[in-house]
Parts: sequence; structure tokens; C-alpha cells
Amino acid sequence: MLQPDRENVRAGRRATAVSIAAEVRSGVRTALEVVEEALDAAERLDPVLHFLEELDGAGARAAAERLEPTGLLAGVPFLIKGRTPPDSPIVERLLAAGAIAIGRSTRARPGAISQTFGWNGRDYTRNPWDLSRSPGGSTAGGAAAVAAGVVPLASGGDSGGSLRIPAAFCGVVGFKGTYGRIPRPGGRPLGGLTTAGFIGADLDDVILATSIASGPHRLDPTALPHWPVPSVASWPGGGGGVRVAYRSTLGIEPADLAVDRVIRERLARADVVVVDVPLELLPTEDAWSVLSGLDAGRGAEAAAANRAREVRDHNNTALADLFAEVDALVTPTTLTVAHGYDQHEESIVTGDPCWVFNVTGHPAVSVPAGLADGLPVGVQVVAPHGADDVALAVARRIQVALPQPELIRQSAGAPRASS
Repeated sequence: MLQPDRENVRAGRRATAVSIAAEVRSGVRTALEVVEEALDAAERLDPVLHFLEELDGAGARAAAERLEPTGLLAGVPFLIKGRTPPDSPIVERLLAAGAIAIGRSTRARPGAISQTFGWNGRDYTRNPWDLSRSPGGSTAGGAAAVAAGVVPLASGGDSGGSLRIPAAFCGVVGFKGTYGRIPRPGGRPLGGLTTAGFIGADLDDVILATSIASGPHRLDPTALPHWPVPSVASWPGGGGGVRVAYRSTLGIEPADLAVDRVIRERLARADVVVVDVPLELLPTEDAWSVLSGLDAGRGAEAAAANRAREVRDHNNTALADLFAEVDALVTPTTLTVAHGYDQHEESIVTGDPCWVFNVTGHPAVSVPAGLADGLPVGVQVVAPHGADDVALAVARRIQVALPQPELIRQSAGAPRASS
């Protein structure tokens, strides 16, 4: 008989973290059984997709065997983004909730011109929807593995779209909470761009994982207070309509017509009201570069730092005025669908709608809106500072359920790859 996760794959469904943990806590399945299935999927699919930096089968099995199956994520396998410090609060708290790390996922190659790729030291990470395409980046391997059904969750950090871009390219969920939502091992950097977070196949999984990882930590005592799982399904109350503003682009480059069309058609069918509200943002590129340099310890001249602060302040005010009129702002997550995996030497502009909200620190989530030419289109939902629950509730109304990629459904019965 097929195991539950293999049955889900053949039916075009993914097993969620919430359902896996419930089965492990109830004794329907053991954590070791779940981990073995994840390792099997990783060994079958990584030779094709190249999403692993490292697979830790021995460590994952040992963790599963000693697990007390009581946590909110009991037995849930996940991937840690490559080069994440071992004492990172996001990892520490997932492990404490019973999740089991099966390895580390690929990220962009150091020094790459564009960061929307993954690299395992030998080959570039591929997109499960089309092996000629990139899964995005820099959380490339995590998104590819989640889209392929290997794990339901992958951790990462987002300083310019590193969670949302790969989520959009791979047809899954990527969430960057309000700046400081999840503590970071280095504490609060000078530039303040990066927010730790998750990529997942299911919105509720990402919400739960974010709640578990949230709250101040000894390594980052300035992080925001613990964020309880919100009751997003019923927001807003009173039967009122959800009002959103839509912008097909926030920069100079326009979104591809096919991407724009998919999102407009989805908004027309979703339970939201699209209203026209003015929004004038200052260009973000220079400010982002200055703040990124500060985060990396490179410093900045006073005039450049002051200009970056002015851009941040102006855009925060402009967005506050927008949110006085609407509940959320909706944009394409990326201007294009997934580009070629072999375009890593090109300067690719696709994530412009993302880094605006790293500079300002607003919560932003990417969910699937549909397909264009057979590839996923992501829609980004942004809400006021601290209103993470609003962004997620609006995203729930807009998102569509995509099937697993055909490649993954075909591989469900494939034998384990030889080691």
C-alpha cells in the first residue's frame, strides 16, 4: 500500500506540515516513517533538481528516533537554508517544536551577478515546473524542494525578495513578516533589510511556523513580541468587503503582460474589491544598496545614508496614506515567470516589486495566482506595519491551488536513486 505522502503526490496534493504533525502526535505515523519518506524523495529528486547543499540522513533519522511526539511540528521534515548559522533562532525554535531538519538547501552562488538562482557547488538548481528554468533565489533549493513535495517547509531570510521570488517562481507560499517578526542571530543590523521567514506549500503551515519562530530571543532581544497564530479566515468581520489597491509594477520596468493578466483575472474572481488609490513611491534601488552595505558592515557615506533614510521615510508615509484607504496593496511578486536556470551571468530585473518592502519593513506574502504559459505566477500582498494577519487574510482570498508539477507526479512511483 502507498504511504500517505505518496498517495498525495499521485493525486496532485502535497502533505501539509499541520497534517503530518497531527498524524505523528496521534500515532498514525511515526516521525521516522515521515523522515524516511522525505529522505527517499530527496535522494530521488535531488539528482534532477539539485536543491540540496547537504543531506543529513543520519542526523535526521537519529532526531526522529529520539523525538517525543508532542510538539506543534512533531516529525515535520524541513530544510535549512544554506549558510544559516547553527544557533539561528528560526532553526532552534522549529527543532524545539518537533520539526526535523533533513539537510541544507541551495542558495545563490557567492558573487553571482543575479541572486535569483541556486548553486550546489557543481550545478544550478532547477525549477520542478520546467527543468530549463530557475526556481528563483536566493532561497532556491528550499522553494524547489517544497514545490517538489520533498518537505512542506523550508527556512530562509528575505532582504530583497529571497523568500517571495522563489515562492512565486515555484508556485508555493513565501512570507516575510513585519521587520523583526522573527529574531535573527546577529540581532538588529544597521540597514534593517532582512527578515527571517519560511517558504511552504500551504499558507497555514507558513503561518504556524512563523508564529513558532517569532518573539524576542537572547541573540535578538529587540525582535517583535511573540506573534500568535491569527484567526485570518474570518477577517475582516462584519461582512464588509476587503478593499485592495493593485499596482502592476512599482518601478521603471513593467510586468510582463501575461503576468499582469493572470493577476487581474484572479482579482476579478476573488472576494476583494479593487479600488484606485494614488501611490507615489521614490525609487528604491539606491537606498536598498546603501542599506544592504550597512547590513554587510561595509559602511556608507553620510550623504548616501541620509538619502536612504529619506527614501524609507517618504515611502513609509506614502504607504500609510494608501493603507488609510485600503486594507492591502497587491502587486505581482515578480515581473516575469521563472527565467532560464543558465542565465546566471546576466543582470536580471524581475523582483522589483519585492525589495521596496524590505526597505520599509512592511509584511509581504507571495501566493500562487495561476499559470502563464504553464509556469506559476505569484501575487504579492502587502499590509500595514504589524498587520501581518491582514496580509495573510487577503492572500487567502486571492490564492489559487496549483497542482504539483507534472514531473513530480510522474516521479511518485520512481525507485530511489542509487547513492
